[in-house]
Amino acid sequence: MKLTILGTASQLPTRTRNQNGYLFEWFEEGILFDPGEGTQRQFTHAGISPGKVHRIFISHFHGDHCLGLPGMMQRLSLMEVPQTVRIFYPAEGEEYFRSLCRSSRYTQRIEFEARPLKEGLVEETERYRIEAYALKHSTPVLGYRFIRKPQWRFDRAKLEAAGLKGPVVGKLEAQGSVSCRGKHFTRQELSYRTPEKVFAYALDTGKCENITPLIRNADGLLMEATYLDSAEQALAEKVMHMTAEQAAVYARDNGVKQLILTHYSERYKDPAIYEKAVEKIFKNTHIAHDFDVFDIL
Repeated sequence: MKLTILGTASQLPTRTRNQNGYLFEWFEEGILFDPGEGTQRQFTHAGISPGKVHRIFISHFHGDHCLGLPGMMQRLSLMEVPQTVRIFYPAEGEEYFRSLCRSSRYTQRIEFEARPLKEGLVEETERYRIEAYALKHSTPVLGYRFIRKPQWRFDRAKLEAAGLKGPVVGKLEAQGSVSCRGKHFTRQELSYRTPEKVFAYALDTGKCENITPLIRNADGLLMEATYLDSAEQALAEKVMHMTAEQAAVYARDNGVKQLILTHYSERYKDPAIYEKAVEKIFKNTHIAHDFDVFDIL
């Protein structure tokens, strides 16, 4: 589970901060969140192929979270990536999604699958579960929770003690049990169970009840920090955004292991001011910069 930051600005980009864009890699997929203007160029600067993208998740249809979508769709089509690219977004924004898809003329060479969403379960398999939570903003917005379910992994020491290796181990994995040299073994007795891993995404929201179930016990949380309490707390409440201090309190009070802040107002030129604001509230807070890479452990 790896997160690459492609942009950290809010509505107005700066000389050092592009608009939103976040690439989350898990299992064999690349998931792109909220491509703002210039996102495809940010891939180039990051040295990452846009072809890694299998899914695109839009939290809401304010421009700094979606105006890069047409460019990404056209880039992926030009590359003729083999995968169908699925695009998830709040169902209330259907009009804006369709307009973005038709924003210019191009030859569509790949398959795109539109997935309008309401709050609730997005998708579930044996390996993972994805959930959407309605948050509080001036337009419908969704936060996303990605859950990697516990998995069985072979314990190498136990395999060696049992004298199992090579094709026999493959057979044990496929069938769940195997007999070897007069003994019967099950996969469970020679394995351990990995813990559940959670990544949560919460951008552009004021304080609301749904933040708690969205971020609870997350191993990694990417959260907006548009303003600072010391200067703009009243404004944050008015426009339904989060301050860095509020985000840190949410992380501290909900068992979050790693908080990553982003979506900074252009009025704050030096991100170090965010570090000073949150250092006494939640120690494991990272102030994201464009092109930072985080492992969600």
